[in-house]
Amino acid sequence: MGDLGEHDDVPHCLIPLELAVSLIRSKVYAGRTMTDQGRDGDSNMLANFIAGTVPVYEYSEDPSEAPRALRKVELEGGLFRDAARELRFIDGRATKRYLALNAVDVECVTLLLQEPERATLIHSRFVRLRAQKLRRRAAVLSDRAAVLRRQAALLRSPSQGASFPFERGGNRV
Repeated sequence: MGDLGEHDDVPHCLIPLELAVSLIRSKVYAGRTMTDQGRDGDSNMLANFIAGTVPVYEYSEDPSEAPRALRKVELEGGLFRDAARELRFIDGRATKRYLALNAVDVECVTLLLQEPERATLIHSRFVRLRAQKLRRRAAVLSDRAAVLRRQAALLRSPSQGASFPFERGGNRV
């Protein structure tokens, strides 16, 4: 799999939620406070809006583990705390600290907050964009799978592949 960097793979376009919240806050609110809880409260409120609007990903400290999109049910009952650095649950579930957002979704959320009257159009545009990327990625993976199936068929075929000494039908040396 030497060509992993040749596509818009999820791990390569995620930014930590805390940073995404900070970027959106500075673009939309330019330093103004929105709540009486100060900057941390504003960040937590904004993280809640983000989580209800676009996919939020959980990643691991271990870079070999792929990030995954959290389902809405996994976010339910959670409260963002510490300026959107963590998601705590009152029902006893473990706190989530490694949360991220797709970089394209930062633009989506920013536009939604700047132009709420166009929310439906903005959201559908970004959903279509995400769907197009998924279709392109699916086509790449489908092509790769077809190549691997052909290679596997060639390896299984006795007339095409080299015969091993102890293989059925092969010559024993």
